[in-house]
Amino acid sequence: MGDTIKKWTREEQYRYLKDPQEIKDLYDRISKSKYRQTFHNQAVTGLMNDPNGFVWFDNKWHLFYQWCPWGAVHGLKYWYHVVSKDLVTWKNLGVCLLPDEADGYDNKGAYSGSAMPIGDKLYLYYTGNHRDADWTRHAYTCLARLGTDGWPEKYPLPLFGSNPDYTEHQRDPKIIAMPDRGCYYITIGAQTRDKRGCVLIYQSEDLQHGWTFAGELKVPGFEELGDMWECPTIEHIGGHDVLMFCPQHVKLPGRGDSTNHNGYIMGNMDWDTLTFIPDGQFHVLDFGFDSYAAACANNTEDPDKAILVAWMGLPDVSYPTDEEE
Repeated sequence: MGDTIKKWTREEQYRYLKDPQEIKDLYDRISKSKYRQTFHNQAVTGLMNDPNGFVWFDNKWHLFYQWCPWGAVHGLKYWYHVVSKDLVTWKNLGVCLLPDEADGYDNKGAYSGSAMPIGDKLYLYYTGNHRDADWTRHAYTCLARLGTDGWPEKYPLPLFGSNPDYTEHQRDPKIIAMPDRGCYYITIGAQTRDKRGCVLIYQSEDLQHGWTFAGELKVPGFEELGDMWECPTIEHIGGHDVLMFCPQHVKLPGRGDSTNHNGYIMGNMDWDTLTFIPDGQFHVLDFGFDSYAAACANNTEDPDKAILVAWMGLPDVSYPTDEEE
């Protein structure tokens, strides 16, 4: 199979989609694939990965996902938008967040993030993947406000940039409302300078302004679990705190040669000291090997219940459909 998989140039991977007609032939071709799903959400063309912005808003479920339109390749990423009333039947609304061309804060991709409604507005928090002319990466946590017409208005400046005390791998903002504390938190997946996975925490009393770095989350006993923690969040479910994240590039017992995992630790979160006190070991969310980047919905009506969605795929893995594009 490997000999038939397309070899992508950087220019092909990061080409901007100008017109839907550019992917019509690709859509017509892959619509005939025996791998097309009849139940799960799937991309109209190309590659989909992390679910983003999963939230209950305006009397329906909103779900966005990472989308590269050109084929089975991690290139320029967009946020694609789908909605549902029942979490079973979904309607495509099309592209939502588009990367800015030229020198914008997300010029090489609108990367993963989350959403939070306030009143009649939906706020989208995402990582702007910026690349300089020499291809140096800079990560920014960006904000957009979704209008009633379904089109997002990007804020002209990011909420904050990357923390210089960590590597360039800082992404996947999850917005967490803490009404009892009168503030909001954002968790960021990150990597220390000595290549350990971690979570960075930012805090503000306002969804749109005033974000400051609160510190690195301490998780005693788990300091050496992988070299990057993607898609972190802290959920409170049924009276318990749950730290969910995806540790990368580490092998775990019973997981074969897999090095990217999607799981959680039960425990107790102390927001005053930014310490998650574990009560047990790291558990995988799914015992298969193709579940990753899980996200819990914000603004669910039942505070004791979480609704979770995940990407049916893994980073750095080939799939049979790769050769079809």
